[in-house]
Amino acid sequence: MSERVLRRGFWTATCVATAAILGAAGVSPAAAAPRPVHRDASLGLPAVGLGQTLNFPGQDATVSLHIPVPAGMAPAAVRGTIQIPAGSGRGWIDAIADGRTLSRIDVPAGAPTAPVTIPLAGLPVVDNAAQVQLRSHLAPLDDQWCAEDWTENSLSIIDASIDYSGNEIQPGVIADFLPPVLQRLDLYVPENPTVDESAAALEFGTAVTAHYANQRTIVDLRPLAPGQSVPDQPVGLLERQVVIAESDAAAARMTPSAGGVPVLTLSGRGSELLDQTRLLVNSLDKIVVSSTATAGALDPAPVLAPDATTLSDLGVTQLTSTSTGRARVTVGLDQARLGRPSDNVTVHLLGNYTPLPSAQNGQITITVGDATLAHWPVDDTGRIDQWIDIPNNLLKRYTEMVVTLQVAGVMTCGSTQPVTLSIDPSSPVRSETATPPSPAGFGALPQALLPTVDVGLQTPTLANLRRALTLTTGLQAMTVTPMRPQLVSFDDAVNSTAPTILVAPDGGLPNSITLPLSRTGENTVELADPNGDGTPRSVAVPSMQFGSLQATWDANKSRMLVVATSTGVPENLDRILDWLQADRNRWFTLTGDVLFQTGDRVPVNLSSMAAPTPESADRSVVRGVLAAAGGVLLLGLLGGLAVWVVSRRKPRATR
Repeated sequence: MSERVLRRGFWTATCVATAAILGAAGVSPAAAAPRPVHRDASLGLPAVGLGQTLNFPGQDATVSLHIPVPAGMAPAAVRGTIQIPAGSGRGWIDAIADGRTLSRIDVPAGAPTAPVTIPLAGLPVVDNAAQVQLRSHLAPLDDQWCAEDWTENSLSIIDASIDYSGNEIQPGVIADFLPPVLQRLDLYVPENPTVDESAAALEFGTAVTAHYANQRTIVDLRPLAPGQSVPDQPVGLLERQVVIAESDAAAARMTPSAGGVPVLTLSGRGSELLDQTRLLVNSLDKIVVSSTATAGALDPAPVLAPDATTLSDLGVTQLTSTSTGRARVTVGLDQARLGRPSDNVTVHLLGNYTPLPSAQNGQITITVGDATLAHWPVDDTGRIDQWIDIPNNLLKRYTEMVVTLQVAGVMTCGSTQPVTLSIDPSSPVRSETATPPSPAGFGALPQALLPTVDVGLQTPTLANLRRALTLTTGLQAMTVTPMRPQLVSFDDAVNSTAPTILVAPDGGLPNSITLPLSRTGENTVELADPNGDGTPRSVAVPSMQFGSLQATWDANKSRMLVVATSTGVPENLDRILDWLQADRNRWFTLTGDVLFQTGDRVPVNLSSMAAPTPESADRSVVRGVLAAAGGVLLLGLLGGLAVWVVSRRKPRATR
């Protein structure tokens, strides 16, 4: 198959539906009527896209929550465990909406932690969302003491969840099919999917993951049994089922399952089937108000990353801090939000701070990690207007630039006023494309695959499609920046000049694909370049079988490669993919360029790349020592694994 299945483009533009016909596919309004299921629920903050922990820095703090609300349900409470800083006495947290106090809970004194429930009864819900502010206040244990401001060790609520009351109402029209909170999406395709069905499933599953990237939505692929038009599997709370199957009728239609829960079926031929999958992942779905609809051509151009943007465009908006003595604001720069591997990043930092009285002075400091990028004394204008260059060697997938206002001089207990530091979200950010990406290996993901990535399956099977979907959804879950996978033939993927994902569970990759770690012959594993001098090194690993996920830069074609393969034992590769899917946070922790699995061991993260060298040392000497040490350690680890595998195979002596 040499023809690309998916037309280049991105699915985020708005197009006009060519038809929206109620009942045209034999679905009566009565059959498609929404019905309530699942009474009440409690969802953890990560499941609703609100992060891990609620932090309340300082004596007074406000945390704003944008709570998604499924149809038929209402937020009832915020529940969790409150962590109380030392030295605090009485305190409270108010829940406020539209200027009205919904509830107040006391912060207990004398205990480090305590269970907490903040009632939200009466919280207004508009467009399937609710806005609430949680305002905290802490007082010192003894009013005569000099109180800490608790900026660093703040009041916080951990293991938090949102309690909902009411019934989840199932969707009655396509526009309501995707709820504001989606816990699971099951995609069903025939047991032997066609190329077009596979392409549509891969794109749709990845697009839905992008839409819910801040949540922990599970996207899975399942076979549709022969003769079935809808699955017979039960549907849980805030779960959806989608059938993708080719037919002559191009449509997206809602069909009730045996349990009465609507199933969305996407059908068509060729590009028409792809158009139906895009119906739900762009703005068109807001105007589809029937149980059957047909999408027109939805194939707009790819979104290319701009050279100039702003902090706000990068999603960096919480940029204000108030404290006594020192205020600190963290500016997060995400290469995936920049839309590409980036270097030469410059931030035009705009902002303001509280001017200090004559008895005090201070300075503004800009740091990344332990490196100080800039500092200057404060003045009476209270304005920040500075260009900050971030050295390329400090840039990571996610880089935190910290802006600190440090106050010096006379500060008296109880009378010193706090200072406020604010960075303007409209501060411009400039960057260039880094070629090759830096950091390399897994550190270049997902930004080096944006905005489109070719996907090649060694054999076009359901199992390989599922492996590819696990990869694309796992990578997409790392960012809200959409990544569009394009299913192409394996030969086209091998020879592509675009970013590429190869799924080859049986091994047998062509010689043109050079990986950091590969097996040469039956008993040798080779590292491509552990010393950074282009010379491979090898180690004897008799009969060891393994699976690997590898991320490498293909210099010959100037592209990023992600390769999922094994030494002919797909089960080893599947253990890697299952391990990643069990906890998507593991994608963020990957370092180096190889994820390696053998036997029944937990996958091991390895690096074939030469270690970085300190700037001030004799580079040639240090590079040789560190790189050789890295190669020896890695080869030693592989050798140790080989010994372990062989020892596991040997039968134990009979006593």
